[in-house]
Amino acid sequence: MPDAGNGSVQLLEADPELARGLDPRRVREVSQRLFARSIDVPRGPWSPARALAGGTNPIGLLVLDGLLVREAIVGDHPCAELLGPGDLLRAWEDRDAEVLLPRTVEWSALSQVRLAVIDQALAVRAAQWPEIFASLVERAARRAERLVVMQAIAHLTRVDDRLLALLWCLAERWGRVAPGGVVVSLRLPHRTLAGMVGARRPSVTTALGQLIARGEVERRPDGGWLLLGDPPEARQRPVDDHSSMAFQRHTA
Repeated sequence: MPDAGNGSVQLLEADPELARGLDPRRVREVSQRLFARSIDVPRGPWSPARALAGGTNPIGLLVLDGLLVREAIVGDHPCAELLGPGDLLRAWEDRDAEVLLPRTVEWSALSQVRLAVIDQALAVRAAQWPEIFASLVERAARRAERLVVMQAIAHLTRVDDRLLALLWCLAERWGRVAPGGVVVSLRLPHRTLAGMVGARRPSVTTALGQLIARGEVERRPDGGWLLLGDPPEARQRPVDDHSSMAFQRHTA
């Protein structure tokens, strides 16, 4: 599917958190001087190569709005990562990198997505405000930390434990407190959930049914989730027990 089109955005207006370290008295001035090229991605499969054709690859892309899924496939085992507003990414292969392990990487937009292009020209203009680059580095570090947490979740033994941990992890970023629990208004396909927890799609469907039957989650009419009760607590096994960590669920 082709990209909807390109334009430009006032970077600090589109992502005010980037200005968090700036003197508040200077934010307006800086905002008027920092424009970035933007890429609009419609819902569905996305080809970064097509979007960036005709020029050199930029330093990175910053998600301003919408949800992207990056799926890396080794053999027939997909692994998925969910990216949203504030995430910094590189959606292309390093031409000089030596690739020994065969894999494919596919991108898709779960909703309309807008990206800001962080290129050399923008870097030159923003160089006089190191606080902005500090914010971008912090974004990259946060993403790396989330990936480690997701890897830990995928190592839990039971698929229902993995899914429950994943939903509470997503709630940290996308959740809101509501009567009866925490709402996570993300409509994620079972294929994406399976890729995020390292399971097969049929196993995810079964495990979600188990969580619903136990009253730990509810499916909302909009396709999102209502998380009931408190987050699960990790129960550490004795030192001489080398089996995996389990979850201690709260009971009434």
